[in-house]
Amino acid sequence: MSVDSRTELVPLRTWFGLRWRGYDRDEVDDYVAELEAELRLVTADRDASEARAEALASRLIAVQEENAALQDGLHRICLTPIDLKGLPERLARMVALAEEERREVIRDAQLKALMIVGEAEQRARKLDEEAADKRESIREDFRLAMSARRAEAMRALAELRSVALDEAERIIAEARVRGAGID
Repeated sequence: MSVDSRTELVPLRTWFGLRWRGYDRDEVDDYVAELEAELRLVTADRDASEARAEALASRLIAVQEENAALQDGLHRICLTPIDLKGLPERLARMVALAEEERREVIRDAQLKALMIVGEAEQRARKLDEEAADKRESIREDFRLAMSARRAEAMRALAELRSVALDEAERIIAEARVRGAGID
């Protein structure tokens, strides 16, 4: 048995067999009638919801198409250059103000760029000066270290010379003593 889902959700049995101590037939019939009425209402609500959903889906598609057309038109209008002669005076004034603001923004950006470049140049000069001071300090430290080494070397050389002269005088003295003993 086929059931039409639009008219009936579930085939209902509308009769009950009678038994000796069975159910009250009127009560069962009333219950089944109420249940069928509720099912008809639920089915009608479902059908109405489906129809409304289909109508909303159709409307959504139409609105999306209209939106796409409006966006295309807006894009086309935005790409078209503005002719100031054809605009009313108020719009022309707004365009002129926007152009003036654009120039101010560019000028401010250029001034800020110049300030940033100036600051960078000052910082570079300061770093160059610090590097030059550091180089000069290193050179001075090197010169002092070399002077100290030279002085140390000269002292060591003078000491060696003194030791060498003392040794030479000792050798000469010994040689004289030997030479005097040979004579």
